[in-house]
Amino acid sequence: MDIKLNRLDPNLPDPVESRRRAAGRVVRFAYAMIVFGVLAFFVIYFGAPFVYLGGPGIVTSPRQIVSLPYTVQITRMNLEPGATVKAGEEIAEVVSPEQDSIVSTYMRALADINGRTAELRIKARVAQESLNAARAYLQVTEEAAKQVDGMTSATVTFRMEVLRERASAGKAVVSHEAEVAESTIQLASLDEFIRQLRSQLDEAQRHFGQGKAFAPTAGVVSTGIAHVGQSLTAGTSIAEILDPTDTFVDWYIPNERLIDPTVGKEVFVVFGNRRIPGTIAQILPVSAVYTGTQNQLRDRPATQIARIRFDPGASAPPLNSTVYVHMHYSRFAAWLGGALVRLFGLQ
Repeated sequence: MDIKLNRLDPNLPDPVESRRRAAGRVVRFAYAMIVFGVLAFFVIYFGAPFVYLGGPGIVTSPRQIVSLPYTVQITRMNLEPGATVKAGEEIAEVVSPEQDSIVSTYMRALADINGRTAELRIKARVAQESLNAARAYLQVTEEAAKQVDGMTSATVTFRMEVLRERASAGKAVVSHEAEVAESTIQLASLDEFIRQLRSQLDEAQRHFGQGKAFAPTAGVVSTGIAHVGQSLTAGTSIAEILDPTDTFVDWYIPNERLIDPTVGKEVFVVFGNRRIPGTIAQILPVSAVYTGTQNQLRDRPATQIARIRFDPGASAPPLNSTVYVHMHYSRFAAWLGGALVRLFGLQ
């Protein structure tokens, strides 16, 4: 059976076909966006290394490490991460059994030397007081020996007794004189040694500073500080103080690059949505491993480090921030990147 459809007006669009055409346009537009998005991703991902050299970096500044040459335990900490300190300000208080042991060793050594000094002084005084009597006895024995030499009736035994007494008296005099002289020399040496020990003891106590640690310079306290009750070995950092007036970026240059960075080359420091202009001020002659996002499955290679200074008037990111550095290979690529950033309002 043939059914004839009579429309009210052939010029009016069919609502069903209109909805189909509209839905088809949306689908085609979404499909085109997906295709072009995937293509753009691959173009940017694989083409970016040919446009600019990028690598991670850390915002830092000259730092002063506060530490002690003893094993210590923190009893009080006056700092918080990010706090501002002044030069000479007390930052922590510690106790050190090792330093107490060093002081005790010095004190025992001083006590032993003082005892030895007292013995030598006693011996020297006894020898000095006995020296005159020994000399007088020697003189008497010498006179007796002269008289015996002039006597013809003296027996050999008597002569030997007189000579033996004279020799004994001479030996006593020499012994006393040597003891006095040697005691004087040893006393002078011990006095100098005592002076050195006292100087070293005072130096050890002065360096320890009664267990108080002070800031060597003014600046901002880094995040790596010790806590109350924590024990630290000798040389371990109690706190790190950064200089906020001298901020720069240590850029870990990737090993795979088309052009080597040079001093004076302009770069962009990317921090979030901000692109901060800077200049390579120094290429350090050392390499290091960037540990900010180090892969735990395999070791990252050590890369060379470039020091980047921000342009005058630029607002630097906070200290210890992780940033990404872009160095464009050409001025046109840098201009094009800046235009796209301004176009899409990414800065």
